[in-house]
Amino acid sequence: MPYAIDEAMATALVTLYPRLVQRSPEPVKVALQRLLDEEHARRGVPDATGALNPLALTQGTLLKEEFDLSTHAHHAGWTLGALIADVKGMIHVNARHGFPAGDAMLRAVVESLHAQFPGAKVVRLQGDNFAVLLVPTSGLTVTEELREPTRSRLAADARAALPAGAEAPDFTLALLELTIEQPTHWQVLGPLVWGELERAYTLERMGNAGGLQRRRLQLGGFVPGRSEP
Repeated sequence: MPYAIDEAMATALVTLYPRLVQRSPEPVKVALQRLLDEEHARRGVPDATGALNPLALTQGTLLKEEFDLSTHAHHAGWTLGALIADVKGMIHVNARHGFPAGDAMLRAVVESLHAQFPGAKVVRLQGDNFAVLLVPTSGLTVTEELREPTRSRLAADARAALPAGAEAPDFTLALLELTIEQPTHWQVLGPLVWGELERAYTLERMGNAGGLQRRRLQLGGFVPGRSEP
């Protein structure tokens, strides 16, 4: 039996997304669809490219199983490797070949990343920016030697998805090894990982990365300057 939305609830829904619904003839329907899309994203439903939404990482349970399965291996910290791949000049790809071709190329990029790193999780950080999470259960580790083979394979797979004769795009690749010491529960991992992925990509794009980036975060809960009782 259909559920009727009263005026107060309709107003509340529309208020959630004022810019999204402002020109829609059916603002309540649009707001409901956005809520549904966001919930699917949090639950790990892949988007049109085949990648996961950042909400699965920051608000969902993407890393819960990884934390649970490796609970007894945290003596040296919970470690995750990551490779961030950003398509250079995506705007020019869409301008020259059309958005359907650009979308097909992005799907090919995600498929290439899945094929190169089986067992890893691919998250779409931005429109044409993807992070491959080499989670503990994947058995994969990040090394500087991954950079050029990954770049070459991505370029070849992306070019194959474009019209014949199209030039292969280039990629900005950032490599990160992140260790989190004494994580208390899985809920803290996602936001921390997301922040470090963004930081690693920014440093790479600015030319300040210096190769594979290694970072260690301490989550012991100690207050600086306070002595133990």
